[in-house]
Amino acid sequence: MQRNKVKRLLREAFAHAEGDLKQDQDMVVVARPAAAELAEREGLAGVDASLADLIARAGLLSTAVEVVEGAEP
Repeated sequence: MQRNKVKRLLREAFAHAEGDLKQDQDMVVVARPAAAELAEREGLAGVDASLADLIARAGLLSTAVEVVEGAEP
């Protein structure tokens, strides 16, 4: 049951981030036991934030998103 919940939340988080990703990139995400804990504790918001951080650290954001996020307010 836990595994299915984590998979569902990861799919939904990827759907949110899809428009911000560079084209022609492949990404493999391995959900460790801590991902289930995060999903239970914070739900979609936690998985979304964690995935967004992972994507940014991997340098997989499209150029337009990097410029906007890197800009100072």
